[in-house]
Amino acid sequence: MVVIRPRSPADPMNLQDPILDGPRTWRRSHAMRLEGPNTGPGIAAVTMVAAERRAVLGPPRDIGGALEEDLGHGSRDGHARILVACAMPDHLHLMVELDGGGLPLWQYVNVWKGLWTRRLALPHERPFWQRTFYDHWMRHGEALEYALYIIANPVRRGLVSEWPQWPWTRVYIPLP
Repeated sequence: MVVIRPRSPADPMNLQDPILDGPRTWRRSHAMRLEGPNTGPGIAAVTMVAAERRAVLGPPRDIGGALEEDLGHGSRDGHARILVACAMPDHLHLMVELDGGGLPLWQYVNVWKGLWTRRLALPHERPFWQRTFYDHWMRHGEALEYALYIIANPVRRGLVSEWPQWPWTRVYIPLP
């Protein structure tokens, strides 16, 4: 059982981890969140999950239109570029490159969630997405490995035998 210490004048935000006696991490992660607005520059892998993990990202919904028109190759302000996207039945994987001159990553994700909700959700399907999303900022040399991991998702789930067969994968970077 984990017991959270009460707030103290030395730790008014209660940011100390009760077990490690160091900075608090979030959820099961043992990595600290980056300080600041997370606007980049950099590349982040993002996973958005449907509410209650419902399998709502598939036919007869317009997933292709959502990928091409709502998501496109990036943000409308030009500061976030989609490198890889893969819509699975209950979640969406993205690899996003931020140039550092735009919004924080979470604001782009909220915009994309809103666009997809308006396009795909039926009236009784609110909320359409889980409130949170998962992100991982790439370290030097990780981007290609993550891109390959994302596009192989339908294969690992047994939905197709090769990733190009999955109709809701988009790759906007060269792959080996």
